[in-house]
Amino acid sequence: MNTRVSSNIISRGNVHFNSERGSGLVELLVAVAIVGTALAVFIAALSTGSLSVAEMSQETISQRLAQSQIEQTKSAAYDATGASYTLVPAPSGYSISLNVDSSIYADNKIQKLTVTISHDAQQVLVMEDYKVDR
Repeated sequence: MNTRVSSNIISRGNVHFNSERGSGLVELLVAVAIVGTALAVFIAALSTGSLSVAEMSQETISQRLAQSQIEQTKSAAYDATGASYTLVPAPSGYSISLNVDSSIYADNKIQKLTVTISHDAQQVLVMEDYKVDR
């Protein structure tokens, strides 16, 4: 007894319509495209996140260095020229410069302190404060 179904193909107990042949491949390609797009978006977000973390780390280090320099300078004995003020040690890749301007308020013995922090030869932060001879 030979049974034939005209519009169906019977294979291993599964019924497939002729119009559905190859639809598994199309569905697979669509799924791969969706997963690939999602993976690309995830990698781009991860890259952006790591850049943000690095930038925030650089900014935090710069702020701490500048604040430390200002605190050290303000706690040092008053020097009218500012020549005796020492710089705090900077981590590798960072540099600190201190500018002391006594000319603004020379009569009152007030100095304007300007601390500049650079990282890899690029200026990152400038912080200003005042020192008073008391």
